[in-house]
Parts: sequence; C-alpha cells; structure tokens
Amino acid sequence: MHLAQSAFRTLTSLAAVSALTFSLSGTAHADRLPLLGPGTAAPNPTTSSATPLNGLILVVDPSSVPCDQIVTFSDVPGGETPGTNFDGLLWSGGMEFAERFLGQGVSYGGDFDVVSGTPVNPLILQVGAPGQNLDVFAYTANVLTGLGHLGYPDLDAIGEGSIAMSFPTAQSRVSLQIVGGNGGSATLSFYRGDGSLIDNVVVSGLADLGYGFGTSDDSQSISGILIQSSDPSGIGVVNICHAGGVLKTRSLTWGILKSLYR
Repeated sequence: MHLAQSAFRTLTSLAAVSALTFSLSGTAHADRLPLLGPGTAAPNPTTSSATPLNGLILVVDPSSVPCDQIVTFSDVPGGETPGTNFDGLLWSGGMEFAERFLGQGVSYGGDFDVVSGTPVNPLILQVGAPGQNLDVFAYTANVLTGLGHLGYPDLDAIGEGSIAMSFPTAQSRVSLQIVGGNGGSATLSFYRGDGSLIDNVVVSGLADLGYGFGTSDDSQSISGILIQSSDPSGIGVVNICHAGGVLKTRSLTWGILKSLYR
C-alpha cells in the first residue's frame, strides 16, 4: 500500500513537472511571436508622440491626408508567421519598398538595422541581403516588416529590420499605421526626390496607431521615407495613404541595376 502511494506521488510529481515545462515552453514561444512582445499590456496610445527634429515635417491628423491610394499589402503573399520573404523590390498598392536607399549602408545594433549615409540622386531603393530585406505576414491582416540581420525565418529578425518606401509621385502629406509597437521608438526619415533629407521624426511610445505627416510649406516634396526602429518586439507598417499617382519608371544604368540586387 505504501509502495502504491509512493508510486502515485512520483507519477503525480512527474506530471506536474511536465505540465510546468510545457507551460513555460509555450510561454517562451508566445514571447517570440513577431511584433507581440513579452506578453505585457499594450501601451496606451495616448502616450505615443511624434517629434520632428527640424520642423520641416509637421505631425498632422491622419484623417486629413488624402487617401486616393492606400497600401494594405493584401495584393501580395503574406500568410501566418513567419510569412513570406521578399529578397527583391516589393511592389504593392502603387508603391515600391526595400530595405534602404541606394547610397546608404546598413550595420547592426543588437538585432536591429542601423542605416547610415546619404541617398544618391535620384532617390532609388536598395534591397538588403538575401533573407534580410522584407517580410509580409498576417498580424491581424497582412503587414510589412523589415528583416534584421538574424535573417528570415528567425522570429527575432521579423520587425527588427529597416523599411524604405518610395511614393509614385512626390507628396505633401502622407499617413501610415505602425503596428506591433511595444512602447519603444522609431525614427522616420523623409527624403526628396534628389536624395536630400527633409527632416527626421522620432516616434516614441510606439503602439498600434496611425500617424500623419506633412511638409511645413505644403510643398509636394516627400518622395521617400526610411523607417528604423528599436522597439523591443519589432514593428510593421500598413495602411499607407497618399494622393496617388502613377508608379514612376527610371532610366537605370547596368551598374545601378546590379547594385539594387547585390
């Protein structure tokens, strides 16, 4: 009888340890889901702020931005985590996307891309290394994320990479939704068509929230935006609104064309 009781206690303890191990492993897996963070409460959107550094880009009400065209990434493959890897230029909703702009270099801070340098004239997108460029996956619907240097399909790469976007025509106002923010920060760099910087905007207290931006003189000079983040769970973008236009074509030399896919 004592032996039976002892065996039952042993089996019960082993079952408890197994259940605890399963629970912990399940929690660890949940922690690594891209853009979801460590399971903490979502940041309060009212604590998020966007600060232009030079005042040449203004923060505007997203609803004031013309939305003749909206990029939802529903027109490209996505899917459940880890989604779909894109090693080349990504076209969606009348816009082009890549890792950075030609003339810029990329290094790394932890898991995150750190982009430096000045784009060439004219402003042209530059793809990242294979597996370190872009990813589209289902967050609630399809969202675009950059891939950090850990590379696809590592879950700690999804959302840690930079994202560069090129508008079909220069814009005076644009809006976009940043998703997956876990209270970290991002820097949005706005560029003219000749590759010159208009302004940097630092967004802090990242949450699932829409942001609107416009030029201070209302000039149609926003040709591209580069997004870099250090949010602990990574970020994605979706619902990019702009005034439309026809996707521009460029006369590319063979050297430039090769550099786009190196």
